[in-house]
Amino acid sequence: MHLADFVGMKSHRWLTVLGVFVLLVAIGLSGGLVLLAPSGLPTALAAVLGGVLVSGLLLLGRAVVRHVLNDEYERQSLEMSHQCLQEAIEALPLGVAIYDQHDRLVLFNPSAAEMAPYRYGGELIGQTFESMIRRALENGAIPEALGREEDWLRERLAGRGQLNRPLLRSRSDGRWMHLYEISTPSGCLVMARLDVTELVQKSMALERSNQQLELLSATDGLTGLANRRQFDQHLFSEWQRSMRSSQPISLLLLDIDHFKRYNDRYGHLAGDACLRQVAGILYDCAQRSGELVARYGGEEFALLLPGADAEAAMTVAQRCMDEIARACIAHEDSPVAEYLTVSIGVATVVAVQDLVAESLVRCADEALYRVKSNGRAHYIVAPCPA
Repeated sequence: MHLADFVGMKSHRWLTVLGVFVLLVAIGLSGGLVLLAPSGLPTALAAVLGGVLVSGLLLLGRAVVRHVLNDEYERQSLEMSHQCLQEAIEALPLGVAIYDQHDRLVLFNPSAAEMAPYRYGGELIGQTFESMIRRALENGAIPEALGREEDWLRERLAGRGQLNRPLLRSRSDGRWMHLYEISTPSGCLVMARLDVTELVQKSMALERSNQQLELLSATDGLTGLANRRQFDQHLFSEWQRSMRSSQPISLLLLDIDHFKRYNDRYGHLAGDACLRQVAGILYDCAQRSGELVARYGGEEFALLLPGADAEAAMTVAQRCMDEIARACIAHEDSPVAEYLTVSIGVATVVAVQDLVAESLVRCADEALYRVKSNGRAHYIVAPCPA
């Protein structure tokens, strides 16, 4: 390996010139010593002294060259290390910026240059993080700081370098970034920003899917009302609330009169359409917050009315019957009327420790049985507990 491989051709030429110069000086001094030696001094002794002088000068020249060589080698190594570091962070698929002990920017890569606060041009190296952030705020590049820029900046600077976990942030272009801040033992700060848009979008899609799945698991597929599972959960919650507040809770169990005959007369597709129409009417009849309308089974529906006493429950029951009558749904095979009718069992109770939620359902079911045994097409309020 040649010396020029370490110091470069230009430095190698200068070192060669220096070495030749030292050698010529040494030879000149040696010759001069022999010529200028006193006449009584033996020639051999003069030659020896000249040789010693030449050797000393050569050793001195060698030491100078070695010192210059070491300095140049260290400089080249430092430049190479800096170049390797720059190339390494430029190759990373994330934005990286390095700050010194005074929070001044030392190094950043092209990926970081695409993001705030590095993307606004100008000479960035040597600028403080605060000055660059202020320029980003002036350009409205930080959505969460809009309208409270100074407060946001104080909070950001106070927490600088103290992130114990990645900070998730959204960008104005819809992308999501993970922000990392890592303090080094020497007091420098390394910032990294990783684009996690795809991951966040997948997470949001999964959350939406889970919500949809949860909704489907609690919804009747035909009518869109709450299903039996959701009804049971809601009844349990409202029962506990009634027990704590001593407020009444009412339940209406509703059955479409002679629905089998309806299916036989008009067909199952028409029967499904009828169930959906009745479901919509009943849903509109529940007008207070917290009231739940559910498909209880087959042609049966349930209306759970938290906070409603017996009088309020009877008002809702009458409203249901009136609205279904107003819909004039033809039912030619019904022995009750030429239009569709319903039977309703009503029960009201204040939950207490000695009762269970199923007692309310049992009371309403017994009331519904009595209605169906006494001509249908009306409602009955059953005493509860029965």
